[in-house]
Amino acid sequence: MQILEIIERSQATSKPLPLTWVFTYKFDKQGFLQKFKARICVRGDLQPLSEKETYAATLAGRSFRMLMALAARWDLEIRQLDAVNAFPNSKLDEEVYIELPDGFKISGKVGRLLRALYGLRRSPLLWQKLLSSALKELGLQAGQEEPCLFLNNHLIVFFFVDDICYMYRACDQAIADDFRDNLATRFKIRDLGELRWFLGIRVARDRSQRRLWLCQDSYIESIAARFNLISDGAPATPMGMQPLVPNEDMADHAVTHLYQRKVGSILYAAIITRPDIARTAARLSNFLTNPSPDHMAAANRCIQYLYGSRHLAILFDGRHTEEKAFKVYTDASFADDQQDRKSSQGYLFTLFGGPIAWKSGKQSTVTTSSTEAELLALLTAAKEAMAAIRLFRDARLQLNEELTIWCDN
Repeated sequence: MQILEIIERSQATSKPLPLTWVFTYKFDKQGFLQKFKARICVRGDLQPLSEKETYAATLAGRSFRMLMALAARWDLEIRQLDAVNAFPNSKLDEEVYIELPDGFKISGKVGRLLRALYGLRRSPLLWQKLLSSALKELGLQAGQEEPCLFLNNHLIVFFFVDDICYMYRACDQAIADDFRDNLATRFKIRDLGELRWFLGIRVARDRSQRRLWLCQDSYIESIAARFNLISDGAPATPMGMQPLVPNEDMADHAVTHLYQRKVGSILYAAIITRPDIARTAARLSNFLTNPSPDHMAAANRCIQYLYGSRHLAILFDGRHTEEKAFKVYTDASFADDQQDRKSSQGYLFTLFGGPIAWKSGKQSTVTTSSTEAELLALLTAAKEAMAAIRLFRDARLQLNEELTIWCDN
């Protein structure tokens, strides 16, 4: 791929960055070993900071769930592609020098990078720009609210780094095939067929009933095994009734790191497919810097609850018949935090009967009445609902209904 050119060390105008070998085992969805993979990466953590932009957007979980709701509603085909060795497709726009990797060193020589290797700060952004420009050249328009969403009159394309999916009506099969073939002329692409897995999320469908499920059972099994928390007697709720209070002692570094890993694993499930643990995840996140044994036990309980209910899934029913397609619910609990007297709030959005967005957490300001706490929760939900409507507009979804927010008082 002509990723680098070998030059004399004296020609390098900046300190060459070291490379590192990354070795991984690649398994299929059933857990069988597929291949041994070796990849050379740049030590980007040692790369000097520059004024050039490094932020690369990724597909939001809310956007993915909204698209799955559309697929269920109109029985759309969903196909998945994988860009092989994606980042090095992008040409570098800055001078970067590297040490030659172990096993390939040449005395007095270094490398000058010509393409974006994995590990560089700007590699994800350069790949996103390259893929976005390719999609625009193929006649698709980018969404304003979601930069990883592109569409035209026949196709909806979304991507998360090198995982690319496209949705279309069955009658547009020929157009979809042309799109795939044209993309394959620009990048090395693997056709993975119908979408069944996306970022560790199982996508199951009953096409005859227009039903689609999103489930993270495999991910939950892996984190329960990683922390040795697999057990038959799973708790019935993700959190106990006893309130969690700050740790009066000081936790050591190893315990803190383990707790942070557990809460991080819980958060991914809470954000993607499990709104039932959103409140628990928010509470556990309050003690990341100094967890107590009680906090560790609460995190263990949540993971065990997840394992016991790992087959629960988000359902999008394409035959949803209620009058309103988009529903917004909000609630607050006044001054329920005993430490700082702040209130809790939460919201839930559903599209065609399935949840697409939710959040539970502590309010940022102290409210002086239950009414004020409810109003603040209502305001937060309203702002997020407006953003969701802009996202619908990106996907050309016109609901032709007034926004209504349900609040309990």
